[in-house]
Amino acid sequence: MKNSLGNPARGDAFYPRDREIKKLYRVLNSDASIYLSAPRRVGKTSILKYMEEFPQPNYYFVYVITESVESDNEFFKVVFETLLNSKAINNLSKLSAGFRDVLYGIMDKVKKVYNVELRERGETDYYDLLIELFSHVKNDLGHLVIQIDEFPQTIQNILNSANKEIAERFIQKNRALRHHPDVTGKIQFIYTGSLSLYPMVEQVTQLTAVNDLRTVELGALTEVEAGDFLQKLLEGEDLAIDKDVLKYVLDKMKWHIPFHLQLIAQELIEVYEVEGQELDAKAVDRAFEQVVHVRNRAQFEPYFARLNSIFKAEEYQFVIDILKHVALYDQVEEDVMIDFSVKHNIKDIQRIKNMLEGDGYLFYSIEDSVYRYTSPILQLWCRRHMCR
Repeated sequence: MKNSLGNPARGDAFYPRDREIKKLYRVLNSDASIYLSAPRRVGKTSILKYMEEFPQPNYYFVYVITESVESDNEFFKVVFETLLNSKAINNLSKLSAGFRDVLYGIMDKVKKVYNVELRERGETDYYDLLIELFSHVKNDLGHLVIQIDEFPQTIQNILNSANKEIAERFIQKNRALRHHPDVTGKIQFIYTGSLSLYPMVEQVTQLTAVNDLRTVELGALTEVEAGDFLQKLLEGEDLAIDKDVLKYVLDKMKWHIPFHLQLIAQELIEVYEVEGQELDAKAVDRAFEQVVHVRNRAQFEPYFARLNSIFKAEEYQFVIDILKHVALYDQVEEDVMIDFSVKHNIKDIQRIKNMLEGDGYLFYSIEDSVYRYTSPILQLWCRRHMCR
């Protein structure tokens, strides 16, 4: 198996996530739209891309990423353009001459540039164009599912570039789109992103704006899956690992997400190539030390750099203080969090805690009522490079 570290896994680099994909189809079969909830680097995009590339019969998926979008019309424009250039729309047009004629008519309303990107003649309302396009999609053609990646980040962008009222209208407009008579029962949406949706929405409006979405949670791999995935990654480099050593790796990791397994596989291979000996516990320890070497900065910096765009001023300093404290002391108690909140004049601690949990930084241990790092690897990076 290829190690696609840093990129969405495609082809033989994709580790099968049959359980999660089956769950997504089960919800789609009920005609609901979905919020795919998962922290950063758990494999959301890889799953969406797989479903787009290998759909079940009568399903047509269109993957759209809106990470850099900063306005509502730009958002609907990106969705519209991606749809018109998609394999899904091309396949649907082959099934229906009537739909193909409609498609050509809509395309005539915009200017085609270099046969790739579509640009408007003057200011165009792309929300209306989407409705027009969707109104001609017939139920008997199959399920058209639009996958919106980085939707919560788009809300954050609009909030940063405009104001709360405009961000609220954007969220409500998406709800209106899902419930439009020409969309309901024909078009479905899967929203996801590396930021948690619900805490982001709560900054702007009531959760009733998204309560029609069915939440599907995407977690880490099971220990069996993680072991199988890691073995396959190592086998791709003709490297074997003993069963006990494999368990030692997984026990140190604790949180078995594909990205971190790929990182560890890369470092295990590096240790083996340098020392030329079979992998043992000492080799594993060295690999974990190497994972947080500065050469992997590009893999870890986004975890912390992005916090500056999510949290502003004192909130950001509060979050960094908390993450550094947990990195140094392995945990943080509620009363310590309160002390930090007083120091930084933070009023809404719960919203921040929800975001840190939802985005995979910390988890709450019910047994001893403390927060800890979800990933020991991320904790080690913070301790090594941020707590000096």
